[in-house]
Amino acid sequence: MPSENLVKSVPSFTFLEDKIYPVTSDLIIETPLQIIVNGECYACIMITPDNIRELVTGFLFTEGLISRADEMKKCIISPVGGDDDTRAFKAGVTITSINSPPVTRVDGKKGLSSGYSFFGVENNYLSAKSSPVNNTQKFSMTVIKDLSSKLQGFQPVYKRTGGAHAAFIFDSEGNKIFHSEDVGRHNALDKAIGVSLINETPFEDKILVSSGRASLEMTLKAARAGFPVFVALSRPTQMAVEAAIFYHITLINTARDSNRIYSHVQRIDCS
Repeated sequence: MPSENLVKSVPSFTFLEDKIYPVTSDLIIETPLQIIVNGECYACIMITPDNIRELVTGFLFTEGLISRADEMKKCIISPVGGDDDTRAFKAGVTITSINSPPVTRVDGKKGLSSGYSFFGVENNYLSAKSSPVNNTQKFSMTVIKDLSSKLQGFQPVYKRTGGAHAAFIFDSEGNKIFHSEDVGRHNALDKAIGVSLINETPFEDKILVSSGRASLEMTLKAARAGFPVFVALSRPTQMAVEAAIFYHITLINTARDSNRIYSHVQRIDCS
């Protein structure tokens, strides 16, 4: 069962057999998290409030502000606000890997600088923090096809609310290393990556799985971590595929047993 601080029961109504009946609905909690880096506001994101330190670690890593977990010298998580229904969180982080405050915009999102051409777009954010994944290890398609059937047992928040995304890290044999749930698919991915960084788990022989769609940003996170295989349960976007090709990631979609491989199929062993 999910922790009660991740789910809230609210009154609602249902329409059944031409009548309206009162019912109780379980909803996933969504709360703001402000991330302050070296005294400067870097981002404010909406999260499900568990594994917050791991989320911050993964987020700063996939944003390119740290390369290792130990570069984050301090991370103080504190609640902001009153009762549980209105509570937000603040993460005060000190890192040693940058010499100047991070670039921010008014909306709290990281600013983008120009200077690199990627798919015809001038933007060094898309390339400067990641390198192509040069792993040549083979991964069994039989193992990959079986992963989706394993996911439901590790998604208690989704099972209760129907509103959570999940991310998973598996080894090449299909053994689960870590999983996370969150209201945001990007957050779930950052939580999984953050735990792996803290535990010093290598990425180069692992399979990253997302319960949602593989977008460009999700694929960039996979590239930053160096996962050779990224599996999503929904079809990817066109830019996600182009990014996977660019960064040498094998991108796979297992929705409805389609098992479509969009890039670097040479990693897949069909025997």
